[in-house]
Amino acid sequence: MTEFQNDILIPEHIQGFSEDPDRPAPHWFKTKIIGPIERGFARGRLAAAKGVDSLKLGKLPDHVSYQAALIREKLMMQHVSLILALLLLTVFIQSRIEISGLNQRLRTKEFILAPGVTDYLPVSPGTVPDSYVQHAVSDFVDAIGNVNPTNIAERYTQIASVMSPALQVQFNSEGSEWMERVLADNISEITTVLSKRIEVDPSGHYQATVKTRVETFIGSESIGVRGEVIEMGLKLVPPDLGKRWCLQITSLSRKSEEAHKVSKSLEGGKTNEK
Repeated sequence: MTEFQNDILIPEHIQGFSEDPDRPAPHWFKTKIIGPIERGFARGRLAAAKGVDSLKLGKLPDHVSYQAALIREKLMMQHVSLILALLLLTVFIQSRIEISGLNQRLRTKEFILAPGVTDYLPVSPGTVPDSYVQHAVSDFVDAIGNVNPTNIAERYTQIASVMSPALQVQFNSEGSEWMERVLADNISEITTVLSKRIEVDPSGHYQATVKTRVETFIGSESIGVRGEVIEMGLKLVPPDLGKRWCLQITSLSRKSEEAHKVSKSLEGGKTNEK
């Protein structure tokens, strides 16, 4: 007779040898674990997969599926990180290009012309709008031509402040005699602009020719009207505090229409001779 004890098959005639230390088991006796395979159960054997196609991955244990998901998520995060790095690099390169362009623009010499309190106009040399020069010339002609004993000193000081140093000395010297006459004889002049022509040379200097009509008064009595031509050379200068215009007068002449025609005819004759 036999009995099963903890999956160990022990014959009846040798039961008790292993439990009694005074009775050692015979040398031919060996204990052996009898498992499902020894008993003939086929389910105890592991069958090798015939191929990858025969595997049913849907029945994989949860820990294997979880590990595969982690690997897939890690790869996805690596791809996303790579894309973000490329985008950041593109933005950085684009920003550096824009900064380089701004630096080049900052190196360009520019002036801020302020013809009025609320009117500011950014310009660069050689790109001054014609309207700006037109207004400046009109303002200069007004300061020179519309004078009376009350304002002549202020107006001549104003127009002299926008002249070149050499022209300023000449103007103050020649204008002092006329200023004394205006004050002594109570002379007033009203100048009306009839036409203006402004030309610019390749160096960026302007040449203005203004035809005017001048009416002269002694006291309140008009003594006549005459035509005059005012010519002035101008150049662009940096803005200066207290000055309305960023133009400097480099040359100035004031002639009657007849004298201007004679002067131009003489210049034309000299040109033809050359």
